[in-house]
Amino acid sequence: MTAVSSSYYDCVETVEFNQIRHGQLNSRIYVTDATIKTPNTFHDALLQVALSQGYGKIIAKIKDSQLLSFLKKGYKIEATVPGYFGAEDAVFISYFLDKERENSELVSQYDDIVSKALSSSPWHPGKFNEPVQFRSCNLTDIRALSKLYGHVYTNYSSPVSNEEFIKNSMNDGVQYYCADYMGVIVACLRVELDSESNNARIYDLGVMTKFQNQGIASALLNKVKQFLQQQSIDYIYTLCLATSLPVNKIFAQQQYEYGGRLTNNNRIEDEFQSLNLWFLKLKLGSD
Repeated sequence: MTAVSSSYYDCVETVEFNQIRHGQLNSRIYVTDATIKTPNTFHDALLQVALSQGYGKIIAKIKDSQLLSFLKKGYKIEATVPGYFGAEDAVFISYFLDKERENSELVSQYDDIVSKALSSSPWHPGKFNEPVQFRSCNLTDIRALSKLYGHVYTNYSSPVSNEEFIKNSMNDGVQYYCADYMGVIVACLRVELDSESNNARIYDLGVMTKFQNQGIASALLNKVKQFLQQQSIDYIYTLCLATSLPVNKIFAQQQYEYGGRLTNNNRIEDEFQSLNLWFLKLKLGSD
């Protein structure tokens, strides 16, 4: 096991040949790959890291064939993406060291938001006709992306507005897409391809304040869906704040399906917030 460091931002470590991300801000370990060979040994190693750092939660995305081993260790199922690994589902499981973090008093509010989002009318391209170009980003866009993320994400577990961070992530294969209005990036998001499947995660969606509530986020998501279909991506999924009806509606209106909720997963403005998981099947003709 590599040495573990304590940091405000999440750091990446390798434990029992598996990559994990963890940090003090979210007081959490996040297992970032699903190639877990020995679940029991892996959990013991994770627990050692969590206890040494005083973390309150461990979360992992695993294949359902590994589920029973983790449930026996005390993990609970929080979200599922059916068929994410072909014949197997992707299951998001959590182990709570901080028992107070395991439940939320806002469950009814969260459920109501999901219900309202799912009952909203589907989005269609005709709803947005502003003179905006939707495109992929490259290294020449780093400064603009940094400025936008610096305005949108002020308390985050990754230094998303740091130019070096953006450059390194691009070089590591993270894809950035944006809405370009007269040469100015007014909205953007990141796409991380899953090395264990032909799928992708969409995250860090940001819109410049004066361009919010104009449909740009929905239009950008729709265009990114087309870009990913051209890359033969099968599934995409995302996580968003369970308390935000507008954001949850964006994904529901794009025909994403609700996959569950990660309870008290991220610390935002000094409070732990729950995240809803939404997923979309892209590959036509697949089961």
